[in-house]
Amino acid sequence: MGSKAFVAARAELGKTNPEGVEPDRIEFYKHTHYTSEKGWSYLEDETHYNNMTDLKDLYTSGESSMTIDEIVDTILGTKSGYIKGLGYAPKPNTTRSTQRRTAELEDSLKKAKQEAVSAQLELQNRLNAAETVVDNQQSQIQDQQSQIQSLNSQLNIIVARQEEMFRKNATSFSLIATKQRLRSIKMST
Repeated sequence: MGSKAFVAARAELGKTNPEGVEPDRIEFYKHTHYTSEKGWSYLEDETHYNNMTDLKDLYTSGESSMTIDEIVDTILGTKSGYIKGLGYAPKPNTTRSTQRRTAELEDSLKKAKQEAVSAQLELQNRLNAAETVVDNQQSQIQDQQSQIQSLNSQLNIIVARQEEMFRKNATSFSLIATKQRLRSIKMST
């Protein structure tokens, strides 16, 4: 691995991986502390690696679980600002311009959240109005269906009365026709 920065070395390993994924911290530890020609850099490195793989097998497949980072931190320990096996973490920039930019970003985020809430309320109001219109239309449809049923009932009554009147008229016409035939028979005799 040489003197290459851990972050760069880990990214480089990710590029050589067939899936393009950076190795987890345990595999990266092995890659940085073991070579096939020389073996482990120190006996302690091999012990650490074996302990990490044992914990990984134990805790990533069972009911209780630990992340890879938690396993590495448990075996190698931690120091403030230093990640064992990866080196020093970048220190946050605390210049005035960074603080000002952070404040601007926070204000921007706050404004975006307020706009999102406002847009959500507007959409909710539109939805409520649309639901009211739909409810009114459904009520009108039900009223119209009731009116149609009522009109159909009235039409059926009218049709039944007309049919009754036609029967009565037909009976009356047949009586009249019979009377006229009888008269004409009487007159001819």
